Amino acid sequence: MIEKGSSVYSASSGDERLDRRYAWAEAALKDGDPQAAIDILDQTLAENYGFTAAWHLYGLAQEALGHNEEAATAWRQCLDLDPNDHVGAKLDLARIGALPAEQATSENFSGALFDAYAERFDSHLVGALHYQAPALLKEALARHCVQADHPLHFGTVLDLGCGTGLMGEAIRAETEFLAGCDLSPRMIAKAQAKTREDGGPLYDKLATAGLTAFLASRPDACADLVIAADVFVYLGDLAPCFHQSARVLKTGGLLAFTVQSHDGEGITVGQDRRFAHAESWIREALAEAGLRPVLVEPRSTRIDRGQPVPGLLVIAERH
Repeated sequence: MIEKGSSVYSASSGDERLDRRYAWAEAALKDGDPQAAIDILDQTLAENYGFTAAWHLYGLAQEALGHNEEAATAWRQCLDLDPNDHVGAKLDLARIGALPAEQATSENFSGALFDAYAERFDSHLVGALHYQAPALLKEALARHCVQADHPLHFGTVLDLGCGTGLMGEAIRAETEFLAGCDLSPRMIAKAQAKTREDGGPLYDKLATAGLTAFLASRPDACADLVIAADVFVYLGDLAPCFHQSARVLKTGGLLAFTVQSHDGEGITVGQDRRFAHAESWIREALAEAGLRPVLVEPRSTRIDRGQPVPGLLVIAERH
């Protein structure tokens, strides 16, 4: 069961018999028999029309058969039943082109996803996926500071989507005050438990909050660096976050981040249910927010299915 504020969402139907049917349908789809999954789910949903997780699986099975209209109908039913979108139906709708990617961000789904992932996050991300966003960002910041004749040192740093604190660990020695936010309470608990070399807490402040909401709670011109390591892949329209970042940054302050990218235009949602932003979109959105790109270069932050995931490393400066 997932609790978010005053709303509670459960992936179970509340009926063990129907939950077993759901598990059978899930296994059938995984084994490459989407029609069998649909047949089981038809019976399941006939008995419990409000079983949101079953509607989501039904959409995946219809998509596997090439029935995108039927899949979209199922995922819209998910949103009717659960407007807070704990199953990520918006992402799937955007993935098949049935919803603009800018409208597909699902904070409840992201928070629940990372709550479940928290225990094995560090080992899986670094070990299996060869995640290197924190190291890449720190190295890029060091290069920029050399070029700008500025020491690699920041007064106040805001770490967006801090997760378990991997970015914080990378940048702490160069930071006087480090604050972080994340949607997942379990991720925040992991970050809270980490310490710096002198035994003090790794983060001076932590908040369970979305990126834009966290930034909106900060005073004007309070930060020297806003950093976002591989978190914008879970956010479609970055413009509000860019604008809030520009507001909280001091003149000359930096926004440093990584994104997944693609060769087309605008924003897309990939098969991995993550957002990819075109370089042209990033540049335009930064300019509109009053941020000047000082470094934009292709970089992959992790491996997926044996292949580097296309991405961009970006540093922008507040005018």
